Formats: sequence, structure tokens, C-alpha cells
Amino acid sequence: MKRPKSKQLSLDTMDGYQFQEFVANLFKQLGFSNVKLGPRGADMGIDITMEQKSSVGITNRYLVECKHHPESAIGRPVVQKLHSAVVSTPALDKGIIVTSGHFSNEAVRYAEEVGIELIDGEKLKQLARKGGLTIITGALSLVENCFPVSSKTKIEEKLLGFLRDDLKGFDENLAKISDTSLVLISAYIVDYSINATFSTSAGIIHSINESSSIFLAGDSGRPIDPIITSQLLPFTSSISEISQQGLKDTQIKRIDFLKTHKEIEEPTKDFLARIYTRKVSYYGANNVKYTKVCVPNKRDIILHDIKKVYIPLWRVVFSIIKNKYAVVGLDTPSQLHILPRHLVSVPAESDVKLYPDECMICFKKIQQQKFVCNDCGRITCNKDGFLCKMCGKIVCREHVILKKKFLVLSEKYCSHCASKLT
Repeated sequence: MKRPKSKQLSLDTMDGYQFQEFVANLFKQLGFSNVKLGPRGADMGIDITMEQKSSVGITNRYLVECKHHPESAIGRPVVQKLHSAVVSTPALDKGIIVTSGHFSNEAVRYAEEVGIELIDGEKLKQLARKGGLTIITGALSLVENCFPVSSKTKIEEKLLGFLRDDLKGFDENLAKISDTSLVLISAYIVDYSINATFSTSAGIIHSINESSSIFLAGDSGRPIDPIITSQLLPFTSSISEISQQGLKDTQIKRIDFLKTHKEIEEPTKDFLARIYTRKVSYYGANNVKYTKVCVPNKRDIILHDIKKVYIPLWRVVFSIIKNKYAVVGLDTPSQLHILPRHLVSVPAESDVKLYPDECMICFKKIQQQKFVCNDCGRITCNKDGFLCKMCGKIVCREHVILKKKFLVLSEKYCSHCASKLT
């Protein structure tokens, strides 16, 4: 059965009270009851009140604050004000702040501490889809705290530069880029320090005194591969806000934050304790060798700051002659870092191959220079790629033509040049 097409709605032309009405109607569609709007122009801190029954039949009462500020961040004072209103009103159980824009990091951290729910522009889009609506607005495309993002044109230039360096025999005229899309990966940057000392009767046998940062995936809380994060560390001072307006005609997908600050704190300490665990050998007073596993305690680990950030990854699909490839690259100001195959999912399209690390003829890992066949576009190792004697093009083993010379030696030609010798 075909799903009905969702209704499209623009927030750009709404004033503050119209946005408030939209939010109230959306909560009604999502199953909340007794939804009441505060009076227009006389806010008094009450925009919407509503109720919802829990799974065990308890009625929870909510106070909702609406902020239609698509181009600015909602700060901590707004959260403090709503929290004060909730705790000072016995009839209320919870507070929610809804904005068409985004929240500052300080607001997010404080909201998690006091139990205020935050709904930013992206989460509002998701809730609207559940209610059968698609929100259209340029303001919601603003992304706060993102590593530098290149233009689509610049990314395609960087890809061609990579192929020139990586493939012997590559010429830009052989390649055709068919799709370039951007994925913004949600991540937390956690600044931490560890100070731990491990002692036995023999004295101090091991110590840790280190400060650094770790990147965690915003949707799962798992550590992000160092292949990615090591390239990003030099550019942490360049993190800023980007707008989709600077990326016109570019397909953009954003991976949302599903884990909160609190949800990643304990797993982060567990992970850091594991990676700093060491097995230490030492000699006791009796000159006997002992070993001890030194595991930092959680109290030895201090998380100084947890910052939300987006990491830009580009997926580019391109053809070389008859073969179609896909790469996923990390965007940095200096270059497009092509990710290894084990970090990239296989494209859904059956005719697209992941850019290979193995020869497409012998299927062995390419240890030295990669070659590209100018007849079919296959990528090969140096043993399966040959230089045409006449024109200098690279051709693979399946397309090379051998012409005997002096009855014993054979010279190698591409099919075009070989036809001239016939």
C-alpha cells in the first residue's frame, strides 16, 4: 500500500505565536491531551500546557516554552527560567523547550542536569514527520559546531587530485563524476586528563599523567576510529557554524545525536580505563620478578569538557571508462582523505564498486603503485598493468595485445595501436 505523501510546511513566514500554535497542534497529533495555548502577546513564561498518560496510567503534566529563533542559539538562561517555573509549580511534572534553531552547549549540559527536555530544529523535523508533516526552512539547515566543509566543486577537484596521485595512467578525461553527497556525522569531543599512581611494597611501579581528547560517535557513544580523528585534531580551532546555503545543489544527510552528555560519561571513563590499562613487571625486595595489571580508577579520570561537533564525510560516485566506483572521504582544508574499505559500507547500487585496495585481475592486495586500464577502467597491480609500446597508455592484462618480435620477444600494445600494426 502506498504511503500518503506528507504535507509540507514552511516555518520561515511564521511569527512567534504562529510557531507556538504549530507546536501545540503537533503535540496534539502526537497524542498529548488537554493541550492549551498561552495568550498572544502576554507570555508570562507559559506558552503551552499539556498532559500525557504514561504506560502505567499516570498522568504527567508538561509546561512547554517555544522559541522561534531559527538563526540563533538558545542559551542556558532560558533553560534556568523554565526549570524554575516547573519546580515552583506542584501541578507540573516536566518542562520542554522547543526551538526552530538550536541550543548552546551550555544549555544542553544544564538541561540534562535538571531534567528539562530540549527539542531543536532537527528533532522538531523528526517529530513533524511522525505527525505527517515535512518542515521546509532554510534556517533549519544551519549546523552549529562543524569541522570546515568544502564546496562540492572543491571536493570533486580534491578527488581528481587523489586519483592522479594514486593511479598510474590516470587522466581526468577518463573519469566522470555522477554523484557527490555530504554526510555530517554527529560526534562528541571529550577533553580529559588522567592522573594515577600505582604502588606496591616495592614502591611506585607505574604512573599516568596525561591530558588529551577523544572523539565519540554522537548516535552510539562508541569511539570513532583514529584514522578519522587523527586527521581532524589540527583543525579543532576551525570548528564553526555552517549553513546549507553555502552548499546549494548538494545532497546532505545529518546523523543525529542520540546519546546525551550523561549517557556517554560513564562509558567514556570505562573506555579510557581500558586503553590506559598496562601490565607492568617489577622486582620485589626479594629480587623476585612480579607482574601487576595497573587499571586506572574512574576517580583518576576527569572529563573536563564534552563538545558537540559534526564531522564532514563526502561520498563520491564516479566512473572510469566501463567501471563505476564509490569513495568516502574525510573533508579537511588540506585534502580529501579517502577512508579505507573496512570503514565504508558497500553501496546499495549493484553496479558500483568500492574503490579497491586489491588488484581487480589477480585480487591480491596492491603493495606498490596502482595502475588503471585506459581501455576498461579496471584498477590493477603493477604485474597486471602494462605500458603500450606505441602510445604509452596503461592497459590491463585482459586488454593487452602481444606482438612477437624476433620470434622470441613480445611487445605489448593497447588494442587501438595493435590494430594499426595488423
